[in-house]
Amino acid sequence: MAVKKWVPIVAGIVIFVVIVGLGLIAGLVVMVKRQVNVQTVASAEAGEAQFQQQLARFAGQKALIELPEEGRDVEPVVHREMATHETGRVSAVQVWVWVPRDRRLVRFTLPMWTLRLGGNGPIELHTGEGSFRTMTLKVTAEDVDRSGPGLVLEHTGRRGERLLVWSE
Repeated sequence: MAVKKWVPIVAGIVIFVVIVGLGLIAGLVVMVKRQVNVQTVASAEAGEAQFQQQLARFAGQKALIELPEEGRDVEPVVHREMATHETGRVSAVQVWVWVPRDRRLVRFTLPMWTLRLGGNGPIELHTGEGSFRTMTLKVTAEDVDRSGPGLVLEHTGRRGERLLVWSE
């Protein structure tokens, strides 16, 4: 008889956990959809112009991270001397990816708190689609925060793909 009293309680707990889990997943999906903007531009020139206009904001700035050219087996350079500010000045990291072949401009915002969720471990970067080469950048979310608002990374791929990352 005592076992039968626990069945509805356990079922209620399981149902509650499932509902909360689904709510968290739905909230995450909504958050990601609001942060990511994929745009197909009319021409490669128009997309390149948008990308160049954004890049012009950072004229004369040195990037926190310098990636080597593709195909070169050289480690990325992280300019730690730039990480001199107090933490808490950076609220978000903006990422723009320009793919001229597809005329696609992808823009998304990563709130700084999402970067901090991963702890203070180094950031891993997987290069190339289906590539097995992984670069472990010896830079953490705290390093990005301490470098203050500005250019984090600017890189051009072999096929003209462009990557621009900045903090604000």
